[in-house]
Amino acid sequence: MSLKSKGLALATAVTVLGLVSCGPSDPDVPAETPVEPAAETSADTGIVEVMVEDYSFLAPPTMRSGWTTFRMTNKGEQPHFMLLYRLPEGTTFGDYAGQLAQPFQEQYDRYTSGELSQGEFLEQLGGVLPEWLGSLEGIGGVGLTAPGRTAQTTVLLEPGDYVMECYLVSPEGKFHNSLGMLRPLIVTEEPTGREAPEADIFITLSNYEMSVEAVNTAGEHTVAVHATENAEGLVGHDVHLARLAPDASIEDLIAWMSWIDGMRSPPPAEFLGGTEHVGAGRTSYMTVSLEPGRYAWISEGFASQGMLQECVVE
Repeated sequence: MSLKSKGLALATAVTVLGLVSCGPSDPDVPAETPVEPAAETSADTGIVEVMVEDYSFLAPPTMRSGWTTFRMTNKGEQPHFMLLYRLPEGTTFGDYAGQLAQPFQEQYDRYTSGELSQGEFLEQLGGVLPEWLGSLEGIGGVGLTAPGRTAQTTVLLEPGDYVMECYLVSPEGKFHNSLGMLRPLIVTEEPTGREAPEADIFITLSNYEMSVEAVNTAGEHTVAVHATENAEGLVGHDVHLARLAPDASIEDLIAWMSWIDGMRSPPPAEFLGGTEHVGAGRTSYMTVSLEPGRYAWISEGFASQGMLQECVVE
C-alpha cells in the first residue's frame, strides 16, 4: 500500500481512526521502556495475567508462541484495552514509537488545539505515516474493559516482535500510549502447546458487516471472533461487548467509539472486554460472563457504518 493510499484511507472513514496507534510524544522519553514481569504468569499453561492502571501495563516482556490467554484486570479509573500488533521484519519497537506513535500524537495535538480542521488533520497524517504501516499484523488482544473489571481473550501468537498498547484518549486529550501504555513484547519459538478454545457464540467480521450467532442466555460463554478480510485501509477488525443501561442511547455509544472526538471517560456504557484488531483469516476468542440485561456487540472503527448488534439477555 502506498503512502498516498494510506492517506486516502484515513480520510475516507472513521474506521481508520481506531487502527493507527499512538505512543510517546516526548522525544526525551526512551522508546524502549523496560517492562516488568506480571505478578502471575504461567508459561506452562499459556495463561498471562496482565494488570493495567492509568497509565501503565504490568505484563511480561517475553512469552511463548502458540495459543495464549490474556486475563487483563483494569485497576485504573478509566476504561482500557490491550492491543497487540506484530511488527514487520526489520521494524523495531523504537521505530513504532518514533515513526508512527509520536507523529500521530503531534498531529492530534494540532487538531485538538484548533490549529487543524478534521480534514487537514487527516491530510497531515497521510504525509507522516511510515511506509511499513500497511505491513503491521493485527493479532488481537483484550478489548475495552471497564474499571474494576477483568476480561479474558485468547489469541494465536507467532514468534516475533510485538507492541502492546492502549490508545484511548485521556480527559486531557492525550492518547493513553503517549502517557506510558505502549510496550514491547517478544514471542519466542518455544510453544505453549495449547489448543484453541471451544466456542458457543460466533461472530464474523468483514468490511461494514458483523454477523453474530449469539446465545442470549445468562452465564459464561466463549465467543469466537473471526475476520474474513482486513478492514479497508487498516490492519484488522475488532469487536467489544458493552452493557447498556435500560434507557441508554445506542447513538451515544456509536459516537463515543470514534477516537477523533470521543473515546474519553466516562463512556456511555460498561465495557466487558472483547477482542482487538484481528487480521484477515485470524480468529480470537473472548470469554464473557453475561447477566440479565441489555448489551451491544460493537466495532470501534465501523460502528458508524452499522457494525453493531444489540441483544437482551434474559
